[in-house]
Amino acid sequence: MFTAKELSAAIVIWTGWGFAPRPQRNETRLVEFFGAEAAIALIPHLRQLEDDFYLSKAFNTAGTLVEMGDVGAADFRAKHPEIGGDAVEALAWCYTFDYK
Repeated sequence: MFTAKELSAAIVIWTGWGFAPRPQRNETRLVEFFGAEAAIALIPHLRQLEDDFYLSKAFNTAGTLVEMGDVGAADFRAKHPEIGGDAVEALAWCYTFDYK
């Protein structure tokens, strides 16, 4: 239904990566960018991708936040190589923020 490029862009918009001072999963931004119907359809996909990122155990093994983000990103990329770099960085930002 959605391309990897669309999902990647939606992750960045949803999390606030690059423009918000901290992670903010904001569905209103999705509506503003994609429209209500598409946003409603996107949200379950985004939550599943976020859940897949959070399966990483990097928060238990990494010595630093940077390492935690890098290990989490590597774990996620192994499962979802189709997701763009900015989106992976956005999820790593959320992950490290939540586990700091």
